Amino acid sequence: MRKKNEPVEQDITQTIEHKREENERLFDQLTSKNKEYMVKLNRQLDEGGMTEERKTAIYNDMLKTIVEQQANHLTARKIYGTTTDQAIYLLEGKGKGIGQEEQVVQSEPWKIYLDGSLLLGGMFALITGVSYLFGNETAGLGLITLILNFLLSGLAIMVITKYAPQPGVKGGFLKYVLATTLTMIAWIIVMSFGTALFPASLNIFIPGLYTLIIGIAAFGLRWYLKKKLNIQGTLL
Repeated sequence: MRKKNEPVEQDITQTIEHKREENERLFDQLTSKNKEYMVKLNRQLDEGGMTEERKTAIYNDMLKTIVEQQANHLTARKIYGTTTDQAIYLLEGKGKGIGQEEQVVQSEPWKIYLDGSLLLGGMFALITGVSYLFGNETAGLGLITLILNFLLSGLAIMVITKYAPQPGVKGGFLKYVLATTLTMIAWIIVMSFGTALFPASLNIFIPGLYTLIIGIAAFGLRWYLKKKLNIQGTLL
């Protein structure tokens, strides 16, 4: 006769085996540096006496996060701290580790775009509006110019955050400088010549006071959406 707890034990065994197979597939997707991180961590957890079953469950969560964040140029070390810190956290619940404040997770690209669009687009409008308040009565923006600025701002922030230097990534700073420089040049060119592609009648002039209101509204909306959508990994 079967014991009552046999089905439960079988389910647990099958779940662990499924995660072990999934871990092998995920491990193959890691960069060399991230593979090295996991190998060192595994050695330290073995020395600490952690069971294979528990390691399998922990690695399943970690590997999924690492593979996902590799696209954002985040290394395992940047996400979880050093292997020693992570091992101590997993073995004793002390120090840095999963769920700690230093874990870095970047939001989806569309959220980064939205946040950047409202941030830089709103800043551009705000500066123009403040200029109007300080006596520049001609300050203002054309409607097409304003829209283009918001659209390009999102793209600029996406590029800048994507290539922001990360610890453990060689050549990260040079890539960041190059990407930022090229983005700013492209922005200036499009803003300078893009408006000319539209009929002047469409580029309706928006007075400085209204531009200021738009800038303030953009900042307010950004603040609300950043909390509402839990946007992370942006510039500010």
